[in-house]
Formats: sequence, structure tokens, C-alpha cells
Amino acid sequence: MSFIRIIPSILINEKKCVKGKKFSNYKNVGNPVSTALSFDKQKADELFIIDLNSYKKDIEPDFQILNDISKNISTPVTFGGGIRKLKDVKNAFKNGADKIFINSILYKGTNLIDQTAKIYGQQSIVGGVNLIKVGNTYKIYNQDKIIDPIDHIKKIQDKGLGEIKITFVNLEGTKKGIDLDYSLKLLDIIEIPCIFEGGISNLLEIKKLIKNGITSLALGSMLYFSDNNIIKIKKFLLNENIPVVLDY
Repeated sequence: MSFIRIIPSILINEKKCVKGKKFSNYKNVGNPVSTALSFDKQKADELFIIDLNSYKKDIEPDFQILNDISKNISTPVTFGGGIRKLKDVKNAFKNGADKIFINSILYKGTNLIDQTAKIYGQQSIVGGVNLIKVGNTYKIYNQDKIIDPIDHIKKIQDKGLGEIKITFVNLEGTKKGIDLDYSLKLLDIIEIPCIFEGGISNLLEIKKLIKNGITSLALGSMLYFSDNNIIKIKKFLLNENIPVVLDY
């Protein structure tokens, strides 16, 4: 088994670190730089940083905050939210990103994957898929056109992504537990590394997800609103004979 990745999810809005539920009702949970520093000291495997303000208002991403964070930590950073064109990609890497995260732009076309891969390599691109459950069926979140999630995942995967991130919007921030059955269904068709996020609740659930083949987890509420931290999570996993990176 490869090393398990525990990845804090840092959402930034108006230069503040925020956390919400189901992509709404965001609350201030701290300063982005000090939050990133804390996760860095806790031995996070990566940081996932999303600029919500840029995403929502169709403005340039806050590259200054990215720079302020990246120059003070050693943890690899994936940066997204409002990455729409190659200029944004270049600015992200210039300001310290190790990977870029793209999502909404992929519903308009996949040219940005090709452009980025030619310069920085496929491993530098993480594609996002936000899912919401309607009745007994999952759909792509916030898309007017009906798009089958599995067809979309296959399409963007085949275009040359280095990684995919799946987020369960209807579970995000609730700590009600991730949808394991559907996650495993997706894993059957995903051939590249994949991060799962949305509803992850406790240590035992993390163990169960890993035992079922999920190797990368993005965490938000579990880190912000409980007595868990990354060191505690990794020590628990080590005690369960699950391989993680935890150096002192």
C-alpha cells in the first residue's frame, strides 16, 4: 500500500480562511497564512487552497495570499479557484503553487489541460468534480446542462489530468460520513490518483475508507471543528498499521 495522504482543505474568501456546509453558510475560521503554517507544522502531506472569492466573482485569483503562504511553508500546495486561463496557471506557479486545481472551466472545454501539461507536465494538474445527490442519483453540482458524472470523469481523465478531486457537496461540512459506495464506484473507473472530500467525520471512518482503497483524503470540518489534528490522525493510522508520513 502507498502512503496515505491527509490533505487540509483551506478555503479563502475576502482574505480570510472560511469553512461552511454544503458550499454555503461560510464562517471565518482564521487567517489563511497562520492556518497554513499550523497545518505545515502538523505534517500535512499537501495543502489544498481554494480562492472562493475569485471563483464566485469571476476576478483574478489572490496570488498574493498564495505567495504569502508558500514562502513560509515546506508542504506542497495545490491552488485553485478562478484558474481560467494559462496566465492564471503561470501566476499560480510563479507564486509558489506545486499544482493547480481547475474545475468549472472544464465544462467549457479542456484546452487548459493541454496548455498546462505542455509547460508544467500532467502531474501538475488536478481536476475537480463536485457532486450533489438529487434523490438517488448523483449529478454535477452547479451545472445547468445535465452531465453524467462518470462520463465527465472519464472525459477529463483521458485528456491528461494528473489527479482528480471528488467533492460530495451535499455532505461537505456536515461530518455525516462520505458516500463510500459511490466513492468505490468512481474508483472503479478512475485510473489516476484521486482525492475524496465531503462529510468525513472521524478516525474510524478514515480507517474504513483507507481499508476500502481510498488513499487520499481532503479534510475541512474534521480539522477545524473537532479535537482532531493531522498528527493525531496519522498516529492513529500508524497504530492501525496504515502507512503515513510522520517525521519529527
